[in-house]
Amino acid sequence: MSSLIFLRNTQRNTMNIQEIKQSFRTNKPILIYDPERENEVDFVIPNSCLNNSTLHFMLQYGKGLLCCAKDQDILLQEGFFPLPSNHQDPFSTNFFIPVDHHSVHTGIGIEERIKTLQELDHSCSISNFMYPGHVSLLGGIGLHNRKGHTEASLEICESAGFSRTATIIELLDERGDTHTVSYAKKIASEFQLPFCSIQDIYATMIQNKTFLRVTSQANLPTEFGNFQVVGFHNEIDQKDHFAVIKGDITSGDILVRIHSECATGDVFHSKKCDCRDQLTQSLQLLEQTQKGVLIYLRQEGRGIGISEKIKAYSLQEQGVDTYDANIILGHKADERDYAVAAQILQALHIQRVVLLTNNPSKREGLQKYGILVVKAEEVLGAITPFNQRYIETKVHRFHHQIPLKSSGGSNESF
Repeated sequence: MSSLIFLRNTQRNTMNIQEIKQSFRTNKPILIYDPERENEVDFVIPNSCLNNSTLHFMLQYGKGLLCCAKDQDILLQEGFFPLPSNHQDPFSTNFFIPVDHHSVHTGIGIEERIKTLQELDHSCSISNFMYPGHVSLLGGIGLHNRKGHTEASLEICESAGFSRTATIIELLDERGDTHTVSYAKKIASEFQLPFCSIQDIYATMIQNKTFLRVTSQANLPTEFGNFQVVGFHNEIDQKDHFAVIKGDITSGDILVRIHSECATGDVFHSKKCDCRDQLTQSLQLLEQTQKGVLIYLRQEGRGIGISEKIKAYSLQEQGVDTYDANIILGHKADERDYAVAAQILQALHIQRVVLLTNNPSKREGLQKYGILVVKAEEVLGAITPFNQRYIETKVHRFHHQIPLKSSGGSNESF
């Protein structure tokens, strides 16, 4: 095996997939950061790119648990089996039986662990391995199902042109702490290693793989006009999102409204929000332009669900705003994600979007999944005594672009 030299350098270019490919081809790992779940960083490299110097470096600077990640279905098919679990791990880490290849002696030395890891990269059967051994196995269930290091490592290996088998190890800093991201970035800078997040890998996957398809379509006559309604099967969150379509959407800039479900407003005409106003205006605009799409996402209460939203309503009646209510209930202020919306637009072959929204995060949410948003156009609901604080919270805390009246009577746009 060729030796690996890690050069120290404090200047790095911005990470991209070509940089990652080059790192792997030169037997160097990358660093993957999980900012939303574990707040940890792992070294990751395809098993086929390992050599003695690589593994020695990862053990020296990683210091965590050395693992081999592989798709769960493959492991089960080849006779490997998961470790018993009491299901109390909050991250649902999917450990399989640790193994050593049958050709090794003790299994713990670098060369012997590399032998085991490389054999795991090939078509393997558990009959070729001893267990328990010194290489921990992790079963991946797909990054669209679980946004963990296991799944992200397999996805980035595939994206870079390598097989879906990865060697990973957590980074611990000088004190043995796994949560020091600054330390991981320092290592990335010193040794010219690409640094990316699980979210970066997920966004790239959503752009390049299909997890959604059209399953049904029918006419939908409404008080606003006659539309087509389209249903989908999606493997991202398994919810029944749908689209309402007007006219020919196969070319040009398409008017699009991404509308998050609001049963209280859309169905029961609640005065607490402006959701029904926005839904109504959007359908009216589609009818006027005779061309566009309304995507109805099942993301009630900014993604927390109707029961939790009712709890948030109760907190609001005690003086808490909508932002803090979600936080108090243990959620993010806004838990929505627009990967499904991006895949719906891809399934409908829409290339260029004129987005009906006051919410910059919605535009950013589509763009990060590769959707070209040509421009955003406001869709404003009525401001009433019942929803005024709700609208003000949207403006001041969620940064929605909604004009408010100042005390002097003039409009103040935020």
